Amino acid sequence: VLLREVQVLTLRRGAYTTARRTAAVPQLQCTGGTAGCSHVPEVIQCYNKGWDGYDVQWQCKADLEKTYRFGQIEVSCEGYDYPDDPYILRGSCSLLFRLELTAEGERKVKNSGSFDYGFYQSRKDSSDSSTGAIVVIILLVLAFGVYKLFLGNQQPQQSFGDSNGFASPFWQGQQAPPPPGFKSSFT
Repeated sequence: VLLREVQVLTLRRGAYTTARRTAAVPQLQCTGGTAGCSHVPEVIQCYNKGWDGYDVQWQCKADLEKTYRFGQIEVSCEGYDYPDDPYILRGSCSLLFRLELTAEGERKVKNSGSFDYGFYQSRKDSSDSSTGAIVVIILLVLAFGVYKLFLGNQQPQQSFGDSNGFASPFWQGQQAPPPPGFKSSFT
């Protein structure tokens, strides 16, 4: 099918694209936004609004509450013979989109008091931040282990006087004994 001649796409949540050259992907893919991805509609229809000389310009509509709207959208279809083929595989189109709060949605969030924008983040965003926290904790534990292994066993050897009776600072005192297995003939 020639992409420019496609007048409308009907995409469903949970459905996958038809695939010939690549792997099938979900028809609807929310990528975040101020409203997050917890309110993805069941069906979205995208209408061909014209050709800009490079690509089809799409307008997408769905049954959304008045507090949500589409932000950035991108319709992607599999080229029939090669990636930029003007002919596409029927049923291969998917929609990547962001869900944003409308002005009314932002007012509701502010007036509710107990909710903030963090509540509306997608699950992917929250799992990424928890994974980052786990990595930081592991790195801190490893750094502490290295510190204890190499530096934790050294104790300052304090010397308040030497053999001739003069006081000297502790860093000029005795040196630590050589490590086990050290042969003094190698010095």
